[in-house]
Amino acid sequence: MTLRSFLLLWCVLGGFVSPVLAGDVVLLHSEARPDGWTRGVARVLCPAEAADCRVTELFLGPASRGDDFFEDLYERFCPDWCGVSPAAVIADGESAFAFVRKYREDLFGVAPVVYLGMPRPEENLVSQCGVCSGVPLTLDVRATIDLLFRLRPETEIVVGIMDGSPASMRLKLRVEAAMEPYQGRAQVVFPGHEPGDGNGLDMAGLATVASSVPRSGAVIFLGFLQDKTGGEVDEAQGVRLLAERSVAPVYVLTDRWMGTGVLGGVLACAEDQGRGAACLAIRLANNPLQSLPPVSQSARMVIDLTVLTRFGVPADRLPADALKINPPPHPDETFGIVPIRVGVLFVGLVVLVWLLFRRLRQ
Repeated sequence: MTLRSFLLLWCVLGGFVSPVLAGDVVLLHSEARPDGWTRGVARVLCPAEAADCRVTELFLGPASRGDDFFEDLYERFCPDWCGVSPAAVIADGESAFAFVRKYREDLFGVAPVVYLGMPRPEENLVSQCGVCSGVPLTLDVRATIDLLFRLRPETEIVVGIMDGSPASMRLKLRVEAAMEPYQGRAQVVFPGHEPGDGNGLDMAGLATVASSVPRSGAVIFLGFLQDKTGGEVDEAQGVRLLAERSVAPVYVLTDRWMGTGVLGGVLACAEDQGRGAACLAIRLANNPLQSLPPVSQSARMVIDLTVLTRFGVPADRLPADALKINPPPHPDETFGIVPIRVGVLFVGLVVLVWLLFRRLRQ
C-alpha cells in the first residue's frame, strides 16, 4: 500500500491525519477579512511538508451584500480563474457556498467542491456543485450550557447575544431547550429579542447589555452580524466589546473567538473542519464519479485558562478531556525573595557599621 493510499484510507476511517492535498486549492471564505477561524482552516489544508500544495484564499463577505456585489466579485476573480480547474474548491460558510453554486462552472470548471463552516444544506443545493460533499458545522449548544453551570453553579442568569437572522433564531430555540433542566435556579434572556423588547440590538445597545450583566450571570454569544436596522456590523468588535465590558464570563460556540477574552465552550474547531475538508477533497479528486456522504464531526471543549483564572473558577472543575489553552503566566518565585534578601543584607551592614563605630569610640 502506498503512502497516499494509506492517507486516503485513514481519512475514510475518520482518523484525520494531516491530509496531503496537491496542486492549487481555492479557499472561499464568507467573511470579508481574516480572523481566527479562517486562519485555522487555511493552516491545515496545506501543511508545511506538502511542498506542491498551494492555497489561494478569497474573502467574499456576507451574502446580504446582494447579487450585484457577488457579480463584482466574479468579474474580479475571472481573469485569474475562469477556465482553470484547481485541485479543489473549499467553500467556508453559506455565502461562499452560494457563490460556488452560482459561478462554479465559469470560474472553477470541474474542480471538486467541499463545504464547511455551515449546517448541512439541502441535497438539491449540493447537486448544484457537481462533485461535491462537505463537513457540516455542529454547534453543541446543550453541552455549552451544561458547561457554564458546571464551572459556575451559582449562575443565576444566562444572557444570549444574537441578531435577528434565521440562524440566530434557531440557536435561540436551542438555548431555551437546553436551559429547561436549570429552571428554578436561573433564567435566560435575549436582549433586543424579548416580548416588549423586540427591536434588536446595535453596537451601543450591545455595550449597554455587556455592562449590565451581573457577576452571577453568564453570556452566550450566538452571532451578531446585523444590527437592528439590518446594517452589517463588525462581529469581531462585538465579541471583544462583550469580553472587555462584561463582569461575567462569555461563552461561544466555535473557536473563531478564542483569544479575544472569551472563556470558551464546547466548540466547533476550524482546524478540525479544515482537516475533514482536505480528506474529502482528496477522496473526491481520486473518485470523481463517487457520491460521498458528508463527514460528521463532534464539537470539543476548549477553555482559556487565563480567563478561567480571572473569574476565580478552579481548574479541577474541568473535565479531563478539555482542551486547555492560554495558561496564566506563572509568577516569578524569586520576585518576593530578592527584596527580602537585599533588606537583610542592608540591616546586617548597618549593624556591622554601628558595632565598628562603637568599638572605635571605646
